[in-house]
Amino acid sequence: MDYKMIENELLPIYENENKEKLVNARELHSIMKIGRDFTNWIKDRIKKYNFIQNEDYILTFAKIGERQNVIKHEYYLTVNMAKELAMIENNEIGRKIRRYFIEVEKRYKTIVETPQNIFDFMRLAIDQIEANEKEIQKIKQLSKDNAKQIEEIQSKVDVVIKKEYCITSDIAEQLQLYSESGLPHSNLIGAIARQLGYKTSYKHYYEDEYIAIVPDISKGNDFWQVYYKANAVKEIINWFSENVCYKIKI
Repeated sequence: MDYKMIENELLPIYENENKEKLVNARELHSIMKIGRDFTNWIKDRIKKYNFIQNEDYILTFAKIGERQNVIKHEYYLTVNMAKELAMIENNEIGRKIRRYFIEVEKRYKTIVETPQNIFDFMRLAIDQIEANEKEIQKIKQLSKDNAKQIEEIQSKVDVVIKKEYCITSDIAEQLQLYSESGLPHSNLIGAIARQLGYKTSYKHYYEDEYIAIVPDISKGNDFWQVYYKANAVKEIINWFSENVCYKIKI
């Protein structure tokens, strides 16, 4: 996660990609001139005052040293947690830092609610540009993911087409079954398929020895086409032959 410094008067204040304002605990420890070593101090404060990770602070890790076999922990505190730690110290520098945090919060609240000058407008504009850029990147990634998914779906469709599977209208034409409108009686074939137990109602990719279900991209993402394999075509024709008054040559 990236941290951008937005203030650096008394103590650096950072902002992450979620626009959360954070303070580096190690820098806070240094400026308050605490006598204890940093690691024991921060762990003790977290435990004693029940601060919660990813709510009051963010813990990051970094490898250091020539062989990078030493891990350094960094604690990024919310302004509220940093303010509370400064107040706990109960000394002049702690009170000064606490007032600094309060002033920064007021300043940013004023900038957002009632920008006063060109610099405030510029800061808001930059923030908006950064937010827009992140949204653009998300859309680009989503577009890439969708393109990949379409390619995968298309490859499945191509396989179906190459195997020359049939759709309901193809089978209806083989049986010379037509509706009153003169079109192949696809609904009747679909009813027979369901009678035979084929899982034609699925709205996701499915394939067994009788049917294959794939999305028909040309008709939209919600339309799924059922393709009938040779076994299914034969069964449907046999069923029809056995349940009507005339025989059909297969």
